[in-house]
Amino acid sequence: MLDYFLGEPINEGVAVTVPRQHLVPLPADRIVPMPELFLHASTLHGQAHVTRVMVHAIRLVDATGQQEHGARLWAAVFLHDIARRHDGVCHRHGSDAARRLREETLLQQRLTEAGLTAVDYPAIEAAITAHCAPKEATPDHEHWPLIALLKDADALDRVRLGDLDPDYLRHPEAKSMLAFAQALFDHTDGIIATGETHFQQVWDVSRDLIG
Repeated sequence: MLDYFLGEPINEGVAVTVPRQHLVPLPADRIVPMPELFLHASTLHGQAHVTRVMVHAIRLVDATGQQEHGARLWAAVFLHDIARRHDGVCHRHGSDAARRLREETLLQQRLTEAGLTAVDYPAIEAAITAHCAPKEATPDHEHWPLIALLKDADALDRVRLGDLDPDYLRHPEAKSMLAFAQALFDHTDGIIATGETHFQQVWDVSRDLIG
């Protein structure tokens, strides 16, 4: 059990709980996209990044009590970077991912397997479009709760870039997860190979970090 990282408690003042592994009824090897699903082979925005964001999303849903958004958040995390074509600043890959969802049967089938229907698509598309839009969505947005969860889960993995600013996080629960996010990155990035078992292995590390 790793109680501390760089002198900070992993769970900075919050109750130590191990959240549910899945936001949706899928096996571990179908929780995150496989590397070949990404348009751009990337070590910054590929499967490893999405896996860590998924872990943060699971913890945020549990910590904030917003389980009603769990399935849609899973889909938003799964999709949010699959349409990237480079690792630079890009404001369109979210809307491009939404377009892929509308056009690609395999993506639609994955969401169906997870219990989602076309009724869920507008919220999912709004979240993935907003996560990289140049103008920040505001709390009066129809789908703000989902947008805020996705953006905070994604932002927590900015530790990989060294520029995570907690002042930009929207949930106080996310601000309590900074040391955990750094530890998860340090204990998995470049250590656990991507592929079918990547999510399960990273999830197991996250459980060890939580204790």
